[in-house]
Amino acid sequence: MMPAPLWLILLPIGTVPLVYLLRRVKLGAILAAAMALLLGWLAIQLPPDVVLNLLGRSIELDSLSQVMLTILFLATSVLFLIPLLCPPSTSGTSHSGVKGKEEKIFYPAGLAILAFFVAASLSHHLGITAIFIQAAAILTVFVIQGERLDSTRAALRFLTLMSLATPFFLLAAWRIDLYQLGGGQASAINLEQTIFFVGFGFALWLAVVPFHSWLTTTAAESSPATAAFVLIAFPIVVFLTLIHLLADLPLLVDSAQLVRAIIIAGVATAFIGGGFALVQRGFSQLMGYSALYDLGCILTGLGLGGHAAVITVLAALSVRTLALTLIAIGVSAVRMRVAGDGFAQVKGLAREIPMAVAALMIGGGILAGVPLLAGFGPRWQIIHTGAEVNPVLPALLVLGGLGVAIGYLRGLRAMIAPGHGPARVTFAEPRLLLALISLLIVVSILLGLFPALLIEPLQLLTMTVSGPIQ
Repeated sequence: MMPAPLWLILLPIGTVPLVYLLRRVKLGAILAAAMALLLGWLAIQLPPDVVLNLLGRSIELDSLSQVMLTILFLATSVLFLIPLLCPPSTSGTSHSGVKGKEEKIFYPAGLAILAFFVAASLSHHLGITAIFIQAAAILTVFVIQGERLDSTRAALRFLTLMSLATPFFLLAAWRIDLYQLGGGQASAINLEQTIFFVGFGFALWLAVVPFHSWLTTTAAESSPATAAFVLIAFPIVVFLTLIHLLADLPLLVDSAQLVRAIIIAGVATAFIGGGFALVQRGFSQLMGYSALYDLGCILTGLGLGGHAAVITVLAALSVRTLALTLIAIGVSAVRMRVAGDGFAQVKGLAREIPMAVAALMIGGGILAGVPLLAGFGPRWQIIHTGAEVNPVLPALLVLGGLGVAIGYLRGLRAMIAPGHGPARVTFAEPRLLLALISLLIVVSILLGLFPALLIEPLQLLTMTVSGPIQ
């Protein structure tokens, strides 16, 4: 009898051919979204189970993987609907060079990418996980590129940096295998080399400064839905891999050098990301740098450790997913009216699409860690823990958050300014879109006012998972 977790791989792969054939009609988007929603339901319903053993490592669906995959599947189901609910303006060529074209390849490629991510999440062998993530990255190139013909910069940077990480992980996996085959003897592993391989590989995967160009360029040049998919999916799977690695190999956790490097990389990424967010002139670029700031904060929280480190990371990734989904909806709605999302192009839009503007502002506020919104709870936990280590750390994180908040306030100022800019195409806002925005905004506010609504279910679902860094 086939192990139940394998259905999370076989179902999306089996749906890809049909979705590909239907990708140019609405049914393709609906089928893809329905499959992602089904996968989210299955991921949380399936009992944790060991699928098989491969190269001495278990292939299993544990509680941590269940939670993270559920978050990813549910977010993807919403993102699949965005191009359907928010068709781009055909009044001119957008900043990405596509004239009113939807990126239909997103639906079948997205399902295939989800299957590879499931395979990567089930594996606890770093080398196997790296190979599956590399396969997902190759498919993601088509999602990022879409139907663009004028520039391959975003897709090329993404593929180059993701591919550079794979050899380092394979070398690290080789060292780790030698260590485990040697009975756990420290002499069987060159710790400094292993730390370098692991640290450099994760720095590339997590867009740590100065390796952040794949993230910010993807946000700037890809469509809002596909950009949000990349910015949500890869960090979720990468953090899952990092937590598994640290939990399975305490030798790395005992290295003060690695822990210090994680904290420094996280704080530097957050501070620089927030600083660049302050000066952006368009919402797509702002989404990239605010997401970079948020990634730095989450990485800092993992490095600081503590008994609640895993829960803090899970909560932060959950609200990050909520924020980027809101921003993707807001930017897509803006592009229903104008051909781009630069601040100079969006004057007067606040009166035309107030709900989309609210989605943008609340999504940005979540990433900035604004009080009373969903992002404040996890951010406060990270800042509080950092203050116990070094008072400079929370100061840098708060300054970065102010940069993100001011960046979105600048965008709001542009949208409430008088004037209508260039000619706009008017679309009737779908009621489903308004309902979706309203639901996500209500959830954002409720989680900000009552963070226990998120924290307690995460604690219940992951009660057997302990923090990798204590």
